[in-house]
Amino acid sequence: MPSPKSAKTSVIKFPAKTAGRSPRNRVEKRPDHPDADLIERCIECAMQITGALTSYNIDPTDAEFAAFFDDLAQSRADRALRSALDLPPQTMDGLRAKAALVRTALDDWSGNLDELRQEFLISLADDVIRFQKASVALKQSRTEIAVPE
Repeated sequence: MPSPKSAKTSVIKFPAKTAGRSPRNRVEKRPDHPDADLIERCIECAMQITGALTSYNIDPTDAEFAAFFDDLAQSRADRALRSALDLPPQTMDGLRAKAALVRTALDDWSGNLDELRQEFLISLADDVIRFQKASVALKQSRTEIAVPE
């Protein structure tokens, strides 16, 4: 058996990173949008939910670490959701963000709502998303919604 010192180690050469090319498109500033706060909160909530779920796939300790991070993420998701509840949508984009969040949240909350209510909320989310996509084609997605108070 060869000694560890005499064993050759293979070296992997990675291609040089090309100058000026970023792995992600960087955004210098937050987009100017009437529903920016609402969309941001919905994204934050969804990121926390989906990130926490993904952590279980990575944790090799029978979920000891993932459970801790899941609790932390759930707390952050709840905070973002409460904040989003205080922000009524002003545009179809905001309405679509809330509907998409319902879809993501229902995957996480499975079992907490009965099947009929889940189907209704999923149907509502799908209808709103479909409507918003049609409005984009008409270039009306940023048109403010007149909501009676």
